[in-house]
Amino acid sequence: MSHSEDKHLDFVLKHYKEGTFDTQKAIERFKDAQGIKPAAPRRLPNFLIYGISAAAAVVLGVFLFMNYNSRQWTEITAKAAQETFVLPDNSCVTLTKGSSVSYRMKAEGRQVKMEGKAYFDVARDESRPFEVDADGAFVRVLGTEFMVDATASKATVYVAEGKVLFARNSRAEGVILTEGMGAELIEDEEIPQIQEAADANQIAWQRGSFIFDQTPLKDVLDCLSKHYGVSFAATDLSKKLSGEFYTDDLDLIIELIESALDVTIIKK
Repeated sequence: MSHSEDKHLDFVLKHYKEGTFDTQKAIERFKDAQGIKPAAPRRLPNFLIYGISAAAAVVLGVFLFMNYNSRQWTEITAKAAQETFVLPDNSCVTLTKGSSVSYRMKAEGRQVKMEGKAYFDVARDESRPFEVDADGAFVRVLGTEFMVDATASKATVYVAEGKVLFARNSRAEGVILTEGMGAELIEDEEIPQIQEAADANQIAWQRGSFIFDQTPLKDVLDCLSKHYGVSFAATDLSKKLSGEFYTDDLDLIIELIESALDVTIIKK
């Protein structure tokens, strides 16, 4: 121990009386007597202080914004023939003209309300289920691709990839649908009915093409009729068609079918 430290300790012990001596003040007086100056507190450069303050303000702002918006519903509507939107969780939704969705992203789950027809490509997040409420129909998924077509009388779900739960609501009994499966929930019924032979061309509007594999011409024309809202007649409905046809030109599709099957098709 140094001579200075010995004097420091002797001074403290000499003046100590229980209940009356302030040890810290005694040490400070000793340091003053010895000319010991307290070290000045280190100060951060101004630019760093401002940077930290700004960063803290941004983080706080983002937190408050996300916390506020997690309670709010955001609505989007397709004004064009077909539009695709990216949601905050990186899920994508494609809407037909006039269809709409409202969504909110919360810590415990992702919620969507919809009207019309929508195709969802859901970003997988096992900690936050993705739930769709479609006017009397309910779908819950973790990460998958599926279509919901909701009208006043029924709701139809088709799964392109993955697995979904389809029910009347979040508390009702439902059905599990996997890739290539579809189901309908008719108004006033409680449990969706699984389609015996779900047609993959239900999502042709989103995919951009029809796919037929040895499909009878009658079924081909029924599919086109539902998609384009027109009726057809043909000279031989028993023939079968295979191939992929893009949805953007109905007249070209008809010409190709007539050429491939050697039939005449009339639009009514």
